[in-house]
Amino acid sequence: MFKKGSFYPLLIPSFLTLITILVAWQWPPITKKIGKIEELEALLLILPFFPYAIFAAGMILGWRFNNGGMVLSSMLLGLVYLGLSASGHGKPSPGNPGLGITELTSLLIPLNIAFFSTLTRRRILTHLGSLSVGLILAQVFASVVLCQKDLPLPSLLGAKGPFPLFSHWGAAWSSSLRDVIAQTNLLDFHQVPTISLLSFLLAMAFLCYRYYKIRDSLSAGFLGILVAAFLGLLPGSPIAVRAIYFSAAGIILLSATVETSFSMAYMDELTGLPGRRSLNETLINLGRRYAIAMIDIDFFKKFNDKYGHKTGDQVLMMIGSKLKDLTGGAKVFRYGGEEFTAVFPGKSAREAYPHLDTLRKIIETTPFTVRGRGRHRGSPEHRGKVKALRQKGLRVTVSIGIANPNSRLSKPEKVLKAADKALYRAKKNGRNRVEW
Repeated sequence: MFKKGSFYPLLIPSFLTLITILVAWQWPPITKKIGKIEELEALLLILPFFPYAIFAAGMILGWRFNNGGMVLSSMLLGLVYLGLSASGHGKPSPGNPGLGITELTSLLIPLNIAFFSTLTRRRILTHLGSLSVGLILAQVFASVVLCQKDLPLPSLLGAKGPFPLFSHWGAAWSSSLRDVIAQTNLLDFHQVPTISLLSFLLAMAFLCYRYYKIRDSLSAGFLGILVAAFLGLLPGSPIAVRAIYFSAAGIILLSATVETSFSMAYMDELTGLPGRRSLNETLINLGRRYAIAMIDIDFFKKFNDKYGHKTGDQVLMMIGSKLKDLTGGAKVFRYGGEEFTAVFPGKSAREAYPHLDTLRKIIETTPFTVRGRGRHRGSPEHRGKVKALRQKGLRVTVSIGIANPNSRLSKPEKVLKAADKALYRAKKNGRNRVEW
């Protein structure tokens, strides 16, 4: 089952893809209207070059954020668009029945995008990154050799060029491959080669599964990239329409990266709650009436020492999931370590108390099971692991301190410290309680 809010990362890719489809569908009448306005005529001239700027920005941004998948995808889409543009302006040899660039790239693009989606957390300057760049260059060379129908480069591959052997070999294999790749009789989907459509569906299934497992902006973005790029490869599309689709693919990739960077800066990866930076901004923008609560897991250090850090992380995730459902209009943040902060705009400490006490009771009665008695001892790599010998139920509780502004506590920072002192009183008075 998808969690609450798990479809949010799909909104931007879906919206951009839908808008792109509508623009591409209505492109002929849009072109006529633009042509009547002198100030907008330049737009039609620069449109074919727009994708290059987007892909260049994607490569630079991916390099800056150590996102190998973004660098490789931008490079791939830029080279494919360059090949499509060259085929649109080139002069294919008459009567050449060889493989076309659109037929070949529509088969390869989905598989490449699916593969590059797994490299978003890897640097480009690694062994795997270098191999991936080599893979792209090998596909480019194969496209040049096999697609002489659309990419006539006599100076490079012709009989008088430096690679006449590749030219002869490519021409011989191009026709044979076209008989396999360009077949459309199986599904007959708008002249799209059957094998290319199967490649797209396979990549789509993989990316959907990846999104189901991860549910982040980048995995959602790669779904949008796949759809936009594949639509741009449909046979018979004019270069302007292809420029629109490939630009959309690049913009989706950029927006997904920016959204991911925002999440990394403002969200806690383990619990999914906003982090300390987001809390600081919230405190700055509070009004005069509010309450702040500090929430701490009881005996968490002893729990970590006994059962291991991996089990401790599971406790933090459980607490985080309960805090997301805190009532009373609270905004909840991970303060750091085992501490959390809840801010109640427009409420006093007395009004926020019932909501926090309900949360405390829910956590107290939520079953939490640990396998085994403790973690392995020995080498560091075994630290945090738990023996799966038997199950043991644990009781997890929290202590909560709450405060609101008054004549003495005029600033949010002072209210936060007062809530922290109330939290200390809750621990001193026996834990598993709410104090203010």
